[in-house]
Amino acid sequence: MFQSFVLLVVAAVSLAAAPALAAANTDAAALAAAVEKARADQIDALAPKAFAAALQASQNATKEAERGRGTEKIAARVQEGEAALQKARTVAANAQQVLSGVIKTRQDALVAEAPKFAPEAWAKAADRFQQAMRENESGDLANAQKRAAEAEVLLRDAELIGIKGGVLNEARNLIAQADAAKVERFAPRTLQSAKRHLAEAEQEIQRNRYDVAQPRKLAAQARYDAKHATYLAQQAQRVMQQEKDNQAGVEALILSWEEPLQRIATDMELDVRFDEGHQGPMKEVGEQAQQQVQEVRRLKQELQDRDEQIASLNNQVKRVESRLGGESQERIALQRQVDAQAQLRANIAAIEASFTADEARVYRQGEDVVVSLMGISFPSGRSTIDGSSAALMRKVQQALARFPGASVLIEGHTDANGSDSANLILSQDRADAVKQYLVSQLGADAEKVSSIGYGEARPVATNETAAGRARNRRIDLVIHLQGTG
Repeated sequence: MFQSFVLLVVAAVSLAAAPALAAANTDAAALAAAVEKARADQIDALAPKAFAAALQASQNATKEAERGRGTEKIAARVQEGEAALQKARTVAANAQQVLSGVIKTRQDALVAEAPKFAPEAWAKAADRFQQAMRENESGDLANAQKRAAEAEVLLRDAELIGIKGGVLNEARNLIAQADAAKVERFAPRTLQSAKRHLAEAEQEIQRNRYDVAQPRKLAAQARYDAKHATYLAQQAQRVMQQEKDNQAGVEALILSWEEPLQRIATDMELDVRFDEGHQGPMKEVGEQAQQQVQEVRRLKQELQDRDEQIASLNNQVKRVESRLGGESQERIALQRQVDAQAQLRANIAAIEASFTADEARVYRQGEDVVVSLMGISFPSGRSTIDGSSAALMRKVQQALARFPGASVLIEGHTDANGSDSANLILSQDRADAVKQYLVSQLGADAEKVSSIGYGEARPVATNETAAGRARNRRIDLVIHLQGTG
């Protein structure tokens, strides 16, 4: 009986103590979180002694809680930690006042990632900084300021190394790898260019460490030069090995240089020749590229003009609204113009998206829309539409459906192979065939579809290359929009 009574008393005491223990555990956890918050605020660096005491007290409180010790012990450790933490914050605030210069310098070094790029210099500077903070915490301001001045010099050095490392390290490593591979034997000029750009970047950082835009550009050029030099050296070594193996190494290398230029020229529909070197083809490709750039500029200007027309119409609508108020015939007419322009652009974009680059090109021509079909297939010298063009013609039908009421002129064009008269007849026959297909197969209104053949008279590309001739063999559908509403 007595033993049962004792157990009941112990249980009752334990139940009564449980809430207090839970509260103590919560306080220990809160102290640990506060210590970590102080660390994030860099209190550990500015008040190392007091922070260390707070950290130790927090760790002790956590251990007591984990062991299930009494609430008084846990509370005592928490109280010690809170007091130490408060002291650390006070010391840190004082340091911010009297040693602000070195604290800012340390932050600059951290931003420059000095611990990563300058570990030795950072360790030395950090040690001197900690000495300064400890002297300040002990109340010896004179020695603290002396150590802070020394730390500031060391931190600036570490910061500079860090900045250089962040900007220049990749280029440095690439150049070091090139030196190790003896790249200079085969590509001395390019490797020296890399080293020169790297040195210039370093000088710029030395001159102004906080303006790294130009050093970054120089470092990027140094990286490129180092990689380029390595590539050139590899190619030179390959050629030398091929020569050693009695292979046509130099010829193979030159042909490999010509291949990409030939590919670009073919895409541009240029018939280039390398029998007199690569300067001529390079000039032709450059001139063609310049013409295409000018064409892109012209198209951009045309698009801008269209945008300005729409903006002008919108402004007119607003002026009419402000002058007359409410609805008016003039306002309605202007709004219809704006809506029509927007719908037209949307239709053209949708049609263009429906064709692949090999099938058709869609563009404005004055007030007309032109769908230039390059993908339509006819047997050589004949005007019968090949069955493989059925899918393409269905896309044409869908394109025309976007402009109900519009009339369509079908233009036939050929390349320059064959006689002028034969090409003229062939182009007319093919235009007629497309017209007949649209009317009989796709239900187009015969009264609104006409056809004409131009033969080889209106080329859009050179007839000197297969690609150019393929572009010239086309059917253009000119959609007249006037009068469609």
